[in-house]
Amino acid sequence: MTISPLITGDGQLVDIGDVRYNDELAAPQAYGVMRFSHTSDALRGLVRDLRDRAAREGRPLTDFMDVSGRSGHSRIGLDIHLTGEAPQVSDAGRTVELPVAVTALNAVLAESLADLRGLCADGGVDFGRLFIPRGPAVSREAIAEAMERGWLLLPRKHSVAEDGVVEIVLENLRYVLSSRLLGVGRNFAEMVVKGKHGLGIFQSVSPGGLPPLLAAKEFMVGAVHIALGPFTAFLERPTNRAGVFHLASRLLDGIRTSGIATPRQVELYNGGEEAAETDGLAVRLRLYPPDVRVAKLAERVLTPGRSREVLASGVDFADLTDVFTPSVARTLFDEVTVDPGQGGIYGRILMPGKMIAIPWEQEEGVWLREFQWRLVYEYARGNVPEGVLTGEEIPKRMRPFLDDLKYVGGEQNLSKVFVSDALPPADTLRVLKRNGIGVAASRGMGCEPGKACRPPHFRMDQTLYEELVRLEGEGMRFYMLLEVNGQAQVREFFRGLWVTHEGRERLPRIHTTMAMFGSACDVLGPVLTEPIAVFLQKMRDHPRLGEGFAVAHGSGPGVMRIVDDAAAELGIFRMGVGIDAEEIGQTPNFAPEAVAQFTNLAMNTRQDILDRRSLFKIFNLGGFGTSYEVNMALTFLKIGQCLPAPYIFIDPVGLGRGGEPFWRETLRQFETLTSDLAGGGQTLGPLGPRWVANCCHEVRAYEEGYAIMAAFVDDPAAYWREHGIAFDRVRFARDNLKKAGVPIPPYIEEALEGE
Repeated sequence: MTISPLITGDGQLVDIGDVRYNDELAAPQAYGVMRFSHTSDALRGLVRDLRDRAAREGRPLTDFMDVSGRSGHSRIGLDIHLTGEAPQVSDAGRTVELPVAVTALNAVLAESLADLRGLCADGGVDFGRLFIPRGPAVSREAIAEAMERGWLLLPRKHSVAEDGVVEIVLENLRYVLSSRLLGVGRNFAEMVVKGKHGLGIFQSVSPGGLPPLLAAKEFMVGAVHIALGPFTAFLERPTNRAGVFHLASRLLDGIRTSGIATPRQVELYNGGEEAAETDGLAVRLRLYPPDVRVAKLAERVLTPGRSREVLASGVDFADLTDVFTPSVARTLFDEVTVDPGQGGIYGRILMPGKMIAIPWEQEEGVWLREFQWRLVYEYARGNVPEGVLTGEEIPKRMRPFLDDLKYVGGEQNLSKVFVSDALPPADTLRVLKRNGIGVAASRGMGCEPGKACRPPHFRMDQTLYEELVRLEGEGMRFYMLLEVNGQAQVREFFRGLWVTHEGRERLPRIHTTMAMFGSACDVLGPVLTEPIAVFLQKMRDHPRLGEGFAVAHGSGPGVMRIVDDAAAELGIFRMGVGIDAEEIGQTPNFAPEAVAQFTNLAMNTRQDILDRRSLFKIFNLGGFGTSYEVNMALTFLKIGQCLPAPYIFIDPVGLGRGGEPFWRETLRQFETLTSDLAGGGQTLGPLGPRWVANCCHEVRAYEEGYAIMAAFVDDPAAYWREHGIAFDRVRFARDNLKKAGVPIPPYIEEALEGE
């Protein structure tokens, strides 16, 4: 019969006795009680039946049930296991109490069990879950079928026994704790209370990998790779090495244990008398069927054709919560207001089974900004009990969202969400990240109380942008509920841009971006609309570009809007990267799949994004802003922050002096500064490399520009040779862009490999 195991929520260690010394394990140990409160009639009845059956058959209690400790506790060497004494069940108190032994197997924590007694005396500490298998584990045949379907991913070094036991060999990874940091202040309490979320600054990967031997009576944290799909896994306590056993964190949840590249820490202790070899050291586990809820989630997120990809990368926050749907996102903000005068809250923190309301911090009716940030810090650290809602206190509309959070996969750091009307400062975001909050949702970038703030402004300064990029690179997620012109959309900060759901799917496939610069004046529409549309279609239809092609622009009116409308009509991916044009009466365009808006003082940051991300640059008719963009683009090219490629200067009308092309005088200046200069009796030589000017092409029609770029795409090496560009310069730029996370077109790599 296929039936899922019964798994409780966390029980609390409510009582712990005197610390003794366990000679067999060579470690301090104390006996205590783990209490599960508010239990169901079914759980209490099942525990009674299994307890009595174990006694009647003379079998150990662990043949029928076991406890799995919290991951963070095992990672620091705190082990917990059943003593074998009979559980106490109370219908009146609705409790189940299990006698347990707690052992400090990490020598660094040898003096910490007494501190644990103090924490338990303060009201109990969450310490683990009860695991009761109610049916057989998944068979070997079912495991093979799940792997074929893409619902289970196992590493190369694994085996599956006839009875379905999976054996996985440890990776060459080892995690170490800082003994010095552990001895500071309340750091031990921080780790015990917060579990793995409190370990960030104390535990790190060792550069040395696994040691060749695990000494007798030694603790070690290693890692394996696995992506479970919907299954639940329970690690067996013994490993494949005599005397080496796994600590209490033995339960791997379905769905959330996904992301095959994410190391899953395993905590081991050599309780034997001899050193054990680590080469080939493996943990063992059994898989169990999912419950009804997890099975439904699996059907939703592990869809045919995508299941293997989702499991490989990890079930994402957006996959589970449907946050890209505006109605879902609005629910997160339903009590959050733009200022304290509106009677709502400043923000909230959401997590599995719990939500926290953060009030506005004000004195005498005045909002105190710095006090607000400090209050956010304290709530994130769990130091403020007010406003914490659990169980039946949580509004029903929020419960499904909070329930879904417990299944987030990958690094599993996206299950705590901070919500506020506007993003707080960069240093506050960093504090949130350090305290295990992996997602931040807002309606805007900033909002001054008392000022017009609907919608909150969307502009970033350089400091905030750089911190968002850094935090996103560390795995944090940012979502924005943007409501403009009567329409709502949700965007995620992804690879340095705010993208729609569709944009997030398409952006990783983009390898060639063309930046289109030009005037914000609308008078050019009749002249440029049709030729730009034809030009973009030709670029899209080039066989080496296709869906890998995108256009980028300044997100304003005029030429920028012409380009955006034409690209949208053709299904070309669009990036709009603008500045605070509203100050000069221009309305930003939020239609592109990927956007970013900056304050005017962050103009260079904005230009950096446009120039680095784009291979081709098209300079249409434009004024002072376009002239600035020309000079910045060529500077980036010269210093190796852009790949050498055609830069097209176009004027289909002849608006220059005397009917000449508009950009001719500009290009003459570039030719001058790259020539041998002499004057006043001085010979200076060129002020810049000639090859930069050689990349500038003056054309009178978009067809001419297309011919130049198409020839480049077909044979980049021929273009570089013809225009005097050394291949070392190309490689230098290629390497710089790779470091910055910019995709390199495949035809560029092919050309460099050919040389």
